[in-house]
Amino acid sequence: MRELNSQEGRDGAVLIGPGAVGITQFVRDLLTLAKFRVVALLVFTAAVGEILAPGFSRSWVQDGAGLIGIGLAGGAGAVFNQLVEPTLDQHMKRTRRRPLADGRIKYWMVVLYAGVLLLSAVTILAVGTNLLTLALTLAGTVGYGIVYTLHLKPATPWNIVWGGIAGALPPLIGWTAVTGHIALMPFALVALIFVWTPAHFWPLALSCREDYAKACIPMLPVTHGVERTRTEIVKYALATFLVSLVPAVISGNWIYGIVAVASGGWYVLLTWRLKRMPVGPAMDRYGRTVFGASISYLFILFAALVLGHLVLG
Repeated sequence: MRELNSQEGRDGAVLIGPGAVGITQFVRDLLTLAKFRVVALLVFTAAVGEILAPGFSRSWVQDGAGLIGIGLAGGAGAVFNQLVEPTLDQHMKRTRRRPLADGRIKYWMVVLYAGVLLLSAVTILAVGTNLLTLALTLAGTVGYGIVYTLHLKPATPWNIVWGGIAGALPPLIGWTAVTGHIALMPFALVALIFVWTPAHFWPLALSCREDYAKACIPMLPVTHGVERTRTEIVKYALATFLVSLVPAVISGNWIYGIVAVASGGWYVLLTWRLKRMPVGPAMDRYGRTVFGASISYLFILFAALVLGHLVLG
């Protein structure tokens, strides 16, 4: 029998062996450490900022450098977040299987990984874009990886509100990667993500409130209770609905405006139903549903922005 990472079956098919499985798991762990799904959403909103910016597609190298740099920097911030919190992650069902918390990857390797991601991001942004884009990206990375993780998260139940500023910057960063300057439209998109973030995250925090309490993390459901949290979710959902109309006013993009009204009404109704449900397991499950729906809602808004921009010119 051949000692290889793959073995040949009786019918000639190749069966993946332990070595290949180990490599596959390692790659998955690296993506998990970088919070690939979260970073993909950041890159998507940054791409929308680029597409809406005057002069988009004049330099595909510059446009691509902006998105790659944002993605790498976002991944670095996510890795640093887990470097700081491996013990906290071990106390929560949602995070205890993360690679560092579970011990599948050594601490020094994760430190090296974060450094490589950040250095690559800085190099690509410095060479391929401009100093404003680099500065904004670093501000977002430091804001999430250090300010939010080390200072806001353990100190205040409003951590996700102020910490959300870092995650709201990608549309502005995408815009500056193309133009080199700031404008009203990307600021409107930053404001939209900023007010969307609490209504997006608190439904998940609601369903994980017992874990947060055990980990001694002062999330809003832990410090202010279920009812106050559900009220704040509805408030921020309504604020998101109102702010989502601003890009339509600025650009005259009526296609986006129609979608914003319809999808915003749908999302507010979801949060209102969450508020009205009896406290219990069903509410916790529905909180996760609202969390997932909020991501779809943001995607719909930004996709409609691009569609209206391309159709209306």
